Amino acid sequence: MSRYLLFFGCVLLGVFPCKSQDVIVLHKENKLTGRVLWEKSKGDSLFYRSAVSSGDSLLLFVPRRRVEYVLSDGDRRMLYRGKTRGWQPWRGRTFNEVPQHRMLYAASWSTILDGWSVDASAMRMMNRNNRIGVGAFVRYFSTNPSRDDYVRISTYDHRAVAFGPQTEIRGYSRRLKTFFYVDFGLGGCYHHFKWGDGYDAKLEWLGTYVKREELENQYPTSRWAYQFNYRLGAYVRLTRGLYADVAFTGIGHIFTRIPQKYISSDQFPFGFSVGLRFGRERR
Repeated sequence: MSRYLLFFGCVLLGVFPCKSQDVIVLHKENKLTGRVLWEKSKGDSLFYRSAVSSGDSLLLFVPRRRVEYVLSDGDRRMLYRGKTRGWQPWRGRTFNEVPQHRMLYAASWSTILDGWSVDASAMRMMNRNNRIGVGAFVRYFSTNPSRDDYVRISTYDHRAVAFGPQTEIRGYSRRLKTFFYVDFGLGGCYHHFKWGDGYDAKLEWLGTYVKREELENQYPTSRWAYQFNYRLGAYVRLTRGLYADVAFTGIGHIFTRIPQKYISSDQFPFGFSVGLRFGRERR
């Protein structure tokens, strides 16, 4: 009887491997199974051994960018934490190494030369790594342009509303929990001008002599134009789905009949913005 038990025990050991198998979960692909070689997987590839029907094993590898996480020893999830830290157990609330967003919304306030602006935007992240987004923005800004640094003539106030599409490219720092980004927008802009009194002041602004009856035609009440804007900045993770946004920003006008001196100062209108970004983080 003991011989039969010994025989069946040997058969079971041959059928079931002594070491448990790891499960390699890939981004939007079928899972892989095998025994991960952690010491060998220090570069850009995850090495593992996979059993074959003959009883032997094959040494295989999968590029790290394709791996979402590894389920090791039954229930322990392993994530890649960079070249210095390597693969480590997951202790967070999300399996993703980098926060993932489908939609990202933003609201900010900016100081620009001779004025200020407020804006809001919605961005949809497009590619698998969530590094590129496209969306739309709407912005309201107010300026009180000056001729130069030495002569400030308060001849009018300038209000404008701009809107249009925009795109963004971003990268993520795991150590700082911060996204660094650059975005660019292009759209239409409705300008409204409120002119002050003073014939001499208007002449000085124009820099040339114009008859009084012709002077009013030089100063429009409202005009449409095209505007472009850009941001270079970063948003820091405050809590899950909420970020503080700080950026260097600039606004300019193209393809417009409005002389540049009517819509900005002699210096290019740039400044800094602060705001918030928020969006649901996907698991």
